[in-house]
Amino acid sequence: LIALGLATLASAAIFPKGTLVKTIDEKGFRKVMKQNQTSVVAFVAPWCGYCQRMAPEYSQAAVGLNPLVPLYAVDCDADKNKGLCAEQGVKGFPTVKLFPRGSQLPSVTYDSNERTANAFFYWASQKVPHTVRKLAQIEDVEDWAAKASKTSKPRVLLLGKDKKIPLLWRVLSNKYRDELSFGFHMDKKGKSTAALGVKGDDDSKSKVLIYPAGSTKPTLYDGSLKMDPLSNFFEAVIDGTADLQVAEEESPA
Repeated sequence: LIALGLATLASAAIFPKGTLVKTIDEKGFRKVMKQNQTSVVAFVAPWCGYCQRMAPEYSQAAVGLNPLVPLYAVDCDADKNKGLCAEQGVKGFPTVKLFPRGSQLPSVTYDSNERTANAFFYWASQKVPHTVRKLAQIEDVEDWAAKASKTSKPRVLLLGKDKKIPLLWRVLSNKYRDELSFGFHMDKKGKSTAALGVKGDDDSKSKVLIYPAGSTKPTLYDGSLKMDPLSNFFEAVIDGTADLQVAEEESPA
């Protein structure tokens, strides 16, 4: 037990105090894989100089990706983890792998020598699989929304201010790919919001609309556009406990 504790401390010691990188063992790894979400795992050894130099950068990347893409570390020097490291084909340190959808999709190994926070952040954010439908025109939005009346799957639409699909929206679509249909439409000045008959308090902010299954009338989500609040709301939409009042329509001029 003492030796096991020392091995864990040695692994944790290469990462800065207060790091968001969570050190896991084989049991923890299996649990992460069952979540079927995107995560990054660094297979390291405490004596490895490259690992020690990478640790602060990897930790900084964890800050930037939190809470959308969690970063983990496995100490391959610990006896209890050697089987896992062999299974994952680890032959040198550090070996950093991204698991796009837990155990459901093949892992992707980081093959660049640039082990910086920015490099890790960009690499991980680009590898998140998603099912978001990008809708260029308001007519595309209307056609997409109309399909909600013919399906049992609710549709959620992000009216964003940038032409790129945000990482948050891609992560959520990956998480709820089986329960919700995701769409994205750039609505820089709020014109599309008005065209859809939705009254918003602030046209400068992005908005999320929900089209319940069997309906073409959207509900305007009024919570925070962050991972945890949106996840909680989507869970309620899925289990039928969300209060989906039809969004208030604009009064005629």
